[in-house]
Amino acid sequence: MRSTLRSRWSYSVFSWGVVLAMAFGLLGSVPAAGQKEALGTIGAGFQVKASKATDPAATVEPYKTYEKASYGTGGVALRNRGRGVLHVSGVTGPVQDAYLYWAILFKTAPATCFSHVLLRPITFPLFDFVEIPLTGTLLGISADPAWGSTGGAVYRAQVPKWIAQGNGAYEVTLARGSSGLTDGEDPWDGDVVFPLAEGASLVIIGTGNYTVGIYDTGFTATEFCSTTLTYTLSLPALYTSDALWDNIGADGQTGHSRDATATVSLETTVINTVKISGPGALDNDSDWNGSSGFPLPQLWDDTGHDISAAFAGDPAPTTAAISFTSNGDCLVTVANVLAVK
Repeated sequence: MRSTLRSRWSYSVFSWGVVLAMAFGLLGSVPAAGQKEALGTIGAGFQVKASKATDPAATVEPYKTYEKASYGTGGVALRNRGRGVLHVSGVTGPVQDAYLYWAILFKTAPATCFSHVLLRPITFPLFDFVEIPLTGTLLGISADPAWGSTGGAVYRAQVPKWIAQGNGAYEVTLARGSSGLTDGEDPWDGDVVFPLAEGASLVIIGTGNYTVGIYDTGFTATEFCSTTLTYTLSLPALYTSDALWDNIGADGQTGHSRDATATVSLETTVINTVKISGPGALDNDSDWNGSSGFPLPQLWDDTGHDISAAFAGDPAPTTAAISFTSNGDCLVTVANVLAVK
């Protein structure tokens, strides 16, 4: 009898120990109160550093300028993924040049693996097995966009023209260790495992009637949250009739997961005092809602507009004053492309 009681008592203690261990384990994986819903926004509970404002007197010059050109960009969101496919349209004629941009949030310091990716064009099923390794240049490190990271690393790598063949689909594969999770789960399900991949964008320069500038210094890796960020781009050439502009940025979202929140999703873009996107603008949508990853995981944007209206008047402006206003979302700039003719 005593032996039976002792056995039952031992089993009971063991069972309660398992239950308590599980309970503490679960509690340990849950973010701070309210944080799960607010991750990536001003309400996440993390201390968000003030945005790095550029010198209003300075203008950002193009990293590269191309004459008699056309261009196309395409982006893919990569949070909780190891790879993804992006699509590029709008390129005409022979390719002049191409660059891939990507960004990753880290907990301690940027790892060497972050700067390495694989890229392959997806063409005909029998001939799309060629992929090449790219090594990126670290362009800058942003402050944490409210995910509890130490910061975000932004990279750029030149892509050979024989790989960036023009319009079409391209697969980007991150190096092992660049994404804490690769199972595609919802970023807001409470399971945050660093590093956190943001996304990648491909910029391809073709031939055409525009002068095209790629911009990735002076404002890249700037984190801004519930504030207005302004910087000025020097035009790649004098404006005469048309202007096109693409924005590439990290960590845009509509709210949390599939739940949209007006205070988070209604960012505005203004160029030369003309409202380009956002409520009441030429385009009522936002440039910062994670559109490259709809409906999930969001957190990466590659958007573009005809911004000719921003250069109306005589004489036409010789710069593009970019102004983003966030109402709660925490965002990171990556690159711009501006074309004029």
